[in-house]
Amino acid sequence: MKTEETRALVERYLEARAANDAPALDALLTDDVEWHLPRSAGAGPFAGRPQVVEALTGGVSGKLFDLSTMKRDAWKVIVDGDTAAVQQRLTATTLQGAEYVNEYCWIYTCRDGKVARLVEYADTLHAGRVLGFVK
Repeated sequence: MKTEETRALVERYLEARAANDAPALDALLTDDVEWHLPRSAGAGPFAGRPQVVEALTGGVSGKLFDLSTMKRDAWKVIVDGDTAAVQQRLTATTLQGAEYVNEYCWIYTCRDGKVARLVEYADTLHAGRVLGFVK
């Protein structure tokens, strides 16, 4: 894919993700999409559009956060050809009522006008401490 096409696709993806819009996300992902989280996150990988859409729209986050409080703020999007890197901040309230703030980097690989691979990087030690998994 060309850089401009990838940028437009990833921007549509970010909008759909911010709105937690499962039908829009479904339309933006390839059938064989993969989502890889940091190994230390203890979740995933997820493969196939139905599984990835479910995981993205609450299957993972819904077990940890009050989804109505989640906000993503993408402040840097770098695109080259079929690949985009997005730096963003996630804020939310945990199901235990704690404030959660963490920074993430997502790498998107696109193919045939859709997102084919998502790789997520985050400070899982910080996340584990806030969520009570790590002391």
